[in-house]
Amino acid sequence: MEVIDNFLPRDIHEELVERLCFNSNMPLYFQQWVSHPPELETNNELWNWYATHEFYNHDRPMSEYCSKMVITFGDRIPNLKSLMRIKLNFYPHTETLREHGQHVDYDFPSHAAIYSLNTCNGFTRLQDGTKVDSIANRLLIFDGSEVHNSSTTTDQKGRYNINFNYL
Repeated sequence: MEVIDNFLPRDIHEELVERLCFNSNMPLYFQQWVSHPPELETNNELWNWYATHEFYNHDRPMSEYCSKMVITFGDRIPNLKSLMRIKLNFYPHTETLREHGQHVDYDFPSHAAIYSLNTCNGFTRLQDGTKVDSIANRLLIFDGSEVHNSSTTTDQKGRYNINFNYL
């Protein structure tokens, strides 16, 4: 695991926040649950949903914003050799801080990087129990084949991050 604070220059980070967070021109797509499989008990909870926007998946751009993500992050993310997926995640505010079910991104060793767009009391919990807080402009890198989970936030309208999976 590696945590890199102040990952992007401030002006670039602020531009991303303006484009991606609470912007009515940024399409987000409702997901019925955060972790799989759908039969998990928490997946029936009303709070256990999120919205996403895929920039890149399965070797192809999925969004007009894809090239911006690749240009902004491509040369900066350590050890990035081959992209698998880039997506924006939005976790809504809840009255009580909630942890989503544990999951793996892929079932083979690969890198996951989570870039926090905003600061909130949400977090990512890793397999060993380490809790990494959502701090704006922070990049968390870990093995995406290891169990981890996300959370909601209680102190902001939502939690935004960009998730990268790569080899």
